[in-house]
Amino acid sequence: MLSQFWWLPFLGVALHLVVGVVLRRRRMRGAKLPPGPKGWPFVGNAFELASSNQNSIIHIFRRWAQEYGPIAQFSLMGAKQVVLSNEKIANELFVKRGNKYSDRGAPHAVEYISMNQSPGFRNKDEGWRRQRKLLHSAVSMASINKYQTLMDDEASFTLYALLQSPSSFHSEFLRYAYSVLTSSMLGFSVRSVSDPFITDNEDFTAEIMNSFRPDCFPSNVFPFLRHMPHWRKIEKSIEDGSAMESIYRHYLLNRGDYAVTDEESVHTFQAMIDGGTRSPHNNLLTFLFLMMEYPEWQKKLQNEVDQVVGKDRMPSYKDIPNLPTVRAIMKETIRYRSIVAELGISHCLEEDDFYDGYFFEKGTVFHATFASILMDKEMYPDGELFNPARWLEPSYPTYKEPLSVYPNCQSFPAFGYGRRACPGVDFAERSLVILIAKLGWGVNIRWPLDQYGNEIRETLEYEPVPAPRPMKFGCNIEARDPERVQVVQRAAEILNVV
Repeated sequence: MLSQFWWLPFLGVALHLVVGVVLRRRRMRGAKLPPGPKGWPFVGNAFELASSNQNSIIHIFRRWAQEYGPIAQFSLMGAKQVVLSNEKIANELFVKRGNKYSDRGAPHAVEYISMNQSPGFRNKDEGWRRQRKLLHSAVSMASINKYQTLMDDEASFTLYALLQSPSSFHSEFLRYAYSVLTSSMLGFSVRSVSDPFITDNEDFTAEIMNSFRPDCFPSNVFPFLRHMPHWRKIEKSIEDGSAMESIYRHYLLNRGDYAVTDEESVHTFQAMIDGGTRSPHNNLLTFLFLMMEYPEWQKKLQNEVDQVVGKDRMPSYKDIPNLPTVRAIMKETIRYRSIVAELGISHCLEEDDFYDGYFFEKGTVFHATFASILMDKEMYPDGELFNPARWLEPSYPTYKEPLSVYPNCQSFPAFGYGRRACPGVDFAERSLVILIAKLGWGVNIRWPLDQYGNEIRETLEYEPVPAPRPMKFGCNIEARDPERVQVVQRAAEILNVV
């Protein structure tokens, strides 16, 4: 008898689907879909984007913003994607409505390589919330203040190393980015760019970055925890009492306060290392190039540091409130690099939503494009130029007082939005500003010369991946005068690195 009603389950499913469509249409009544480029059936705009690298996608997103406005929708294999090119809209969605817009939507290859455990790419679940709590605790102001002396020492050592081997600035900045983190986070310094901790992490980070590329698939997918020997070594030193004071040591001795699993904790600290090294390294190299390209700003940097610090000692953190030009150059370097080289990481909508008459479907992936947001004509006049004055002069809309506090990187779009904003903003800012101050105090940065004494000028280009580094370029780094060399030498002797 029941066999006569075999169709009832299928009818139930069909009715469920029909009701869902009707309810969605009622909700959408009066709403519209955002404008955007037309795509091919089924594949959408996949062909155009799949044939592009990171830098090309930045230009494509910017072109769409110019053609379709601050909200432009496209599709990839049926998945809806939205490009946002206005800071106000990005803040409204990602910050004020952050409870809806905080999932990730990272590429599947990224999820696979990171075992869906990295807090930077993980979706918003309970594990992510536990990791986020640990992240905020690790990079809190109290933690940063406690280890600020270590950051100062690392910057002094970097200046010393550059004076010894000026041509090694690419590798020395990489070593600095790692060591300023490992010394405070893990309790040890790295003195060579060939240290296995650096080389292993660089290999893994490169794999992650390549997995974002639509034209490149991971060539050697390996488990995230291949770096576990490093972590086991660190934990063993903590257990036997030989480890230096560090944030990771504090965590291990108080792990019950955080309720994260051992695997989650390793992924969390690994994410700090990966995210906290690549961006400072990229920005320091960009800073170096910009000082050659804009020598007038290098001179202003040197003049300010000389006036505040003098030549008998190097700058320290106590000087930073009196060095607004240093902070402005740092922030403008980050802005400039972001508009020419940074795509950003996506946000994924967790439920249907409406904004300004537009309907956004659950699962839509949003991209806040820095190339447009950080070049908004109203907020950033002449935004295509490197111009630190926009942070220092009252005539610019980005100016804030007091100059002893501003400019700084708090709530700066380049560090992301809302619950997905980089939790290490203060750490990154301090690691950059102290080294930039010391470089301005200690060295001249100039174009390299050919055999006839002519400047060899180059164009600043970036790798075709997320969080890209500048491609190799030449640079002459020279001490400003012998007296400053002696100051650096004495500091190196105190640090016992001579």
